[in-house]
Amino acid sequence: MSKAVLISIKPEWCTLISRKEKTIEVRKSKPKIKVPFKCYIYCTKKFVSGKGYGYKEWAGAGKVIGEFICDTIITDHTFGHDPLFYAMSGMSAVERSVYCTERNMYGWHISDLKIYDKPRELSEFRLPEMAMGFRYEDDTIKRPPQSWRYVEEIKE
Repeated sequence: MSKAVLISIKPEWCTLISRKEKTIEVRKSKPKIKVPFKCYIYCTKKFVSGKGYGYKEWAGAGKVIGEFICDTIITDHTFGHDPLFYAMSGMSAVERSVYCTERNMYGWHISDLKIYDKPRELSEFRLPEMAMGFRYEDDTIKRPPQSWRYVEEIKE
């Protein structure tokens, strides 16, 4: 199986991604696998009110709602001051000034987006094999990643 990534994204960002208004996901780190790679979108349960996006809009909150191919990772060396980079991310000036302080940021480009008709459970995902083909005794994912984590790609 191929290695993929399970990425946690807040419901308000999932809304923008599903509308194709958000074309990069900004992170403080990036995977050590070659692009392109598959990313599974875990829609978090945490909801930030006041943005006009309803929590009930995502019946899949707390589940894996879709996937995309990350076909490139763009590095921002401006500490949140590149307007084009952050326009693609959907982040406001305030959001990027809080999140992007004193470090390079990575924009994971979203391509080939697929939102599932029926969200998937975390338990459907497995940890990748360890070195030399060894497996964990119980390798199913039990809780979402803080930001992202490696998983095995699911073959349809």
